[in-house]
Amino acid sequence: MVTYLSRFTITIIGLLVIIQSTPSTSSPNNSVQLLLLSTTHIHIHSVIDFGAKGDGIHYDTAAIQSAIDACPPGNKPCEVRFPPGEYLTATIRLKSHVTLNIHEDATLLGGPRIEDYPEESSRWYVVLAENATDVGITGGGVVDGQAMKFVVTKNEIKNVMVSWNHTGACSGDECRPRLVGFLGCRNVNVWNVRLREPAYWCLHIVRCDNTFIRDMSIYGDFNTPNNDGIDIEDSNNTVITRVQIDTGDDAICPKTYTGPLYNLTATDSWIRTKSSAIKLGSASWFDFKALVFDNITIVESHRGLGFQIRDGGNISYICVCVCVYSLILINSSSRTRLLNIYIYICVCVCIVQEMSVMLPSLTLTSAQGTMIHHGGEERNLYT
Repeated sequence: MVTYLSRFTITIIGLLVIIQSTPSTSSPNNSVQLLLLSTTHIHIHSVIDFGAKGDGIHYDTAAIQSAIDACPPGNKPCEVRFPPGEYLTATIRLKSHVTLNIHEDATLLGGPRIEDYPEESSRWYVVLAENATDVGITGGGVVDGQAMKFVVTKNEIKNVMVSWNHTGACSGDECRPRLVGFLGCRNVNVWNVRLREPAYWCLHIVRCDNTFIRDMSIYGDFNTPNNDGIDIEDSNNTVITRVQIDTGDDAICPKTYTGPLYNLTATDSWIRTKSSAIKLGSASWFDFKALVFDNITIVESHRGLGFQIRDGGNISYICVCVCVYSLILINSSSRTRLLNIYIYICVCVCIVQEMSVMLPSLTLTSAQGTMIHHGGEERNLYT
């Protein structure tokens, strides 16, 4: 006996679709009923319609910003689309309810000139959102910081990079623009996008609440210093899942610079880094609480897990379950010569009280063991 579906009821509420069916043994000549209760209208702007050339030569900053600014006020979602092409830009600023949709054959290129960025160095980003709600990036395309244009001298240990410290905007040798920054935002979504070649940090989440980062990749040159993958700073309720990070500096790096950080979950991700795959701190004066890192695969990396809690912040309620494969030894002249766990290890570490660590029974294969620093003392754990 063949069972047919004689009636469908499709209820659409925003992005939620509910399909109800009633089975019948009658004729397959069925009627289909669509019940549309409510939909959310999304405004769509193409940057081409606002004058963008997409040739990778001419700056498209004004056209892109005009497309963003033309999005309607209020709680009306707006999508700014980048068709196939290369869009060279100075800093662009997102506003509430705007999502950048970068086509899989499109690339947003960050400008390499200091005049491409705001006067204040804390706002040196290719893409910047401040105090915005419901913002994000998607589309399958690329945001590229053109880091190689900031390299003065290539070096297998660490490239010598351009520093804009001569301007007085900042000091030291790390005065370069970050790639993407969300500062003081709520409901941030970054998914199905490729972040590539940041000149400095790649994805910076600062004082944000409700951030979702998923199904995306980050790539930075292995010899470029300070090209961190994801820095989560003073932010709460953050989810990272199905992310691939291949970079020369820390891959996932929570910090508590001006306030506490809690409810961070990172799962089902792959990491390769010349520094720490997961690092808490430094520059962290406030507490970390309720962090979970689960099913994180770490390959060919110099350090698996690092707690650099030396500035005053406390740690509680953190669990880390990682599988570490073939962590590599590095040149003794490198600043990252102290390694912890390496060579085919799966380890779970849980911190359940402030500054107390529980380690399950482990079998470690290690050249130097696990280095533990506490209270000025240092000791190695060997198998």
